[in-house]
Amino acid sequence: MKNEFNKKLIKLFSKKTNCNIQFNDCPCNTCFHSLNADFKHITWLILLSLRGDYDSNIILKAIENEMNSL
Repeated sequence: MKNEFNKKLIKLFSKKTNCNIQFNDCPCNTCFHSLNADFKHITWLILLSLRGDYDSNIILKAIENEMNSL
């Protein structure tokens, strides 16, 4: 289950950065840091998912919504 969440999360960041050059289709460091964003809330959502507080699909949708507002 967590592996599926990780894959979807990586895909989300790859899509937003238009980069998937790293291992497992992760964006590279340069592209990731080119996003002009404060990731505090996204980091909190990821922590909630890792803790198991919410269904991973709900968390992924919330993260996607947050990233779409960038």
